[in-house]
Amino acid sequence: MSKIKDVNIEIERLRSLFSSVDETKTQLVDNLIEQAAFMKVELGVLQEQIRKYGAVQVSSKGAQRQTEAAKYYTKLINSYGTVIKTLNSIMGKNVIDGDDAFDEFLKKANMA
Repeated sequence: MSKIKDVNIEIERLRSLFSSVDETKTQLVDNLIEQAAFMKVELGVLQEQIRKYGAVQVSSKGAQRQTEAAKYYTKLINSYGTVIKTLNSIMGKNVIDGDDAFDEFLKKANMA
């Protein structure tokens, strides 16, 4: 049950980042947001397993290989990165940034 709660918390966090994005774009990326939230939670679970059991198994003959958790983590982190990059590019193209403190400083510096 904790995983579901964690996924829902992450979904809400990601949706809040899109609060200033056009509503039609937000609806289009809603599934990506849900997928990203799920992947982030799963990555956390896999990290715990890797920390606890390690990323490499050693056979009785001394051969080494990646654990299943490490293999899955590698695949999932790549997919997560792609989804986050896609979400970031959509958000970056639609968000109108207001002036921050640095922008105000630059304006004052240019006036002087």
